[in-house]
Amino acid sequence: MTKLTLLGLGVAGLFLTFSSDVLASNGLEVPDAGVLQVGRGGAWVARADDPMAAYMNPAAMSFQATSVHVGTHLMIQQGCFTRLGPDGQPVSPGPAISQADAPKDPVCATSIFPNPQLAAVYRISDRRAVGLAVLGPHAAGSTSWPEEIDYTTQTGLARTQPAPNRYIITDQSAVLVYPTLSVSYAPLPELSFGAGFVWGFASAEFTTFTESISGPGDDFTRDVKAVLSAQDLFVPGFVLGANWGVTRYLDLGAWYRWSDAIRARTELELTSSYWLGGGTRNESPCPESDPRCNITTDADAGSLVFPIPMEAKLGLRFHLPLGEATTQPHWVQREAFVRDPLTQDRFDIEVDLTWANNSAVQDIELTFDEGIAVKGTPGFVPVNGNIPHDWRDVLGVRLGSDITAVPNLLALRLGGFFEAKGARDALLNLDFHQGFKGGVSGGATFRVWLVDIHAAYQHVFYGTLDNGGDGELRALSGDATTGYRSEQTVNGGRFEQSLDEVALGATIRF
Repeated sequence: MTKLTLLGLGVAGLFLTFSSDVLASNGLEVPDAGVLQVGRGGAWVARADDPMAAYMNPAAMSFQATSVHVGTHLMIQQGCFTRLGPDGQPVSPGPAISQADAPKDPVCATSIFPNPQLAAVYRISDRRAVGLAVLGPHAAGSTSWPEEIDYTTQTGLARTQPAPNRYIITDQSAVLVYPTLSVSYAPLPELSFGAGFVWGFASAEFTTFTESISGPGDDFTRDVKAVLSAQDLFVPGFVLGANWGVTRYLDLGAWYRWSDAIRARTELELTSSYWLGGGTRNESPCPESDPRCNITTDADAGSLVFPIPMEAKLGLRFHLPLGEATTQPHWVQREAFVRDPLTQDRFDIEVDLTWANNSAVQDIELTFDEGIAVKGTPGFVPVNGNIPHDWRDVLGVRLGSDITAVPNLLALRLGGFFEAKGARDALLNLDFHQGFKGGVSGGATFRVWLVDIHAAYQHVFYGTLDNGGDGELRALSGDATTGYRSEQTVNGGRFEQSLDEVALGATIRF
């Protein structure tokens, strides 16, 4: 009877990351954090020309001047869930509402949140560099879905009832921090390799509803609100990169990332008698002599394991050089091997292929200690609280281009990406949208002395997940007679999502 949807401990939330999960085709995010990266549709692994390379391709640091980058995205994400039963009709939340009066409109949640980035590269010598990055993962921030909704019955009566999404998720917030220190070395003027060590730590809190006992259909009188918190102070990982100037016109880039799973002990708080018989909030469930008669707390209730898929990118970049007479900044003239597309290239075009081992996420593993009784109910917290996801490996393609409009002053860019579907519609979940993803973007860089000022915009389309009401996800329950799962599935229906973002940043080189 705990949290049916341990929703994405790991990446939903306003995360800060030192070279965080800037995931490629990974099911936890959309590509790719960074102002330049967004403007090019994420096609950047071969170009890798700013300090964000400390995470996204550490090999390219050998071809950069000593520099610092700061940026942020304003991400505006909207998701809508339409709950349907196996018959394709809306689902009544409980006995107080007839099937004919069941809410028919989708339930929506809008998140508006900043996504900051900070990165730096220090050039040790002509061939060696070190870097550190601080990135906000390109993912959903703290999100609140409704606990209850207002609607009007067929007879015109205004009602408030528990929301159709409550057994999947109502609130999620998390902080995921990945300090990453990277180094690079260029054995040849046109070839470099790099690596970075990641020390991550995570903290998250999620809220959902479960059942105290199970019976036919949804019944809010059996609801228990569950809040789960977890922390993991050591999530090790690493990144590897390579960058090769094959010819004067062609560059190759490659990147690989591995991370251990998030493994954490969990704190649990359960609230029974949450609704009154009519479906509105129960504001006084307990007598004054025992104000917490319906609240169960356990500071060490169980454990969580959330796999982080490994991933890889391979990029091919064609660039047409500018004439030799182009004036270059002093930081290009002073250092060997330094690349500066704004004074060296007329334009470039890059294609990246991406892969993510999303099939590593079969279940979000949630295990609780035996014998945790739920106050105010005959139920117990189930030992096995796993949430099935059954994700699939995902392939993606990205295309991006920069055009030098005015050398050493102004560049324009555009791009787009597409990533394959990563999950079955029958396991639709509101934590991470696993339909196909596609995006279109554009941006610009304006140079003022030592500073490059960047701006970008991207719109991301998500393929609708729709199982027609034939979902497979069941709510957790305190009822041993039904295997600690609800009799009915709770994720039947349709999940739609979109994302818009505006990004601003600056890079200063020394």
